[in-house]
Amino acid sequence: MSSAPVVVEALSKIYHPERPELRVVAVDRISFTIERGESVAILGPSGCGKSSLLNILGCLDQPTEGAYRLEGRDVSTMSSDELAAVRNRHIGFVFQSFNLLPRMTAAENVELPLLYAGVSNTRERALLALERVGLSDRGHHVPAELSGGQKQRVAIARALVTDPSILLCDEPTGALDTRTGGEVLELLRVLNAEGATIIMVTHDLGVASSLRRALAMRDGRIESDGPAAAIVDEIRRSELAHAEQRGPD
Repeated sequence: MSSAPVVVEALSKIYHPERPELRVVAVDRISFTIERGESVAILGPSGCGKSSLLNILGCLDQPTEGAYRLEGRDVSTMSSDELAAVRNRHIGFVFQSFNLLPRMTAAENVELPLLYAGVSNTRERALLALERVGLSDRGHHVPAELSGGQKQRVAIARALVTDPSILLCDEPTGALDTRTGGEVLELLRVLNAEGATIIMVTHDLGVASSLRRALAMRDGRIESDGPAAAIVDEIRRSELAHAEQRGPD
């Protein structure tokens, strides 16, 4: 069996499969493997299936068909409690909207996954995670006292604190200005160089090109899979060709 942390085989997600008038195939028989230490962008236009795939990879939803194995375990065989434990232990989530609790300090927000897991030395580990993202001096601040970039760094520290198998990032720079977004991407690149496996869902071609590999989706399927820079160039050429065919508005 593959030692890769993420293995997807002939996976589909179909909403309302028993009602033809409502049936929607969001993910359509896709297969891929993500090796440990990779950085992968999942990109495509709105409605292409990115969000549905994200929910499955994050163990927030189950596929209708096919298999998803996380660290060698088929998630479809897990109970609700087991899925919650897997999310806490193996997956670090980084969201566009940060999802920080407003009345808790940065350190307390980072500490939460450890408290849920029932581990010891939670505060010490939270402070070390904040130090890792360059916020060792902001642990006592609540989110309202932090900039957007600092909030996202706290969210990344929270994602890292349980030492997960993968960091699953959902448009992590979408709520940030260009400069701050670039700083967050640079932090993610550093973490990847240190061994973190990163999967980033995005529609932004510039963000996607900052990673090493890309899966380009359309209509629930993977259109291309390869080096991110090459796939982004291919998409840009295609968009330019379509624009030239349409002519001026």
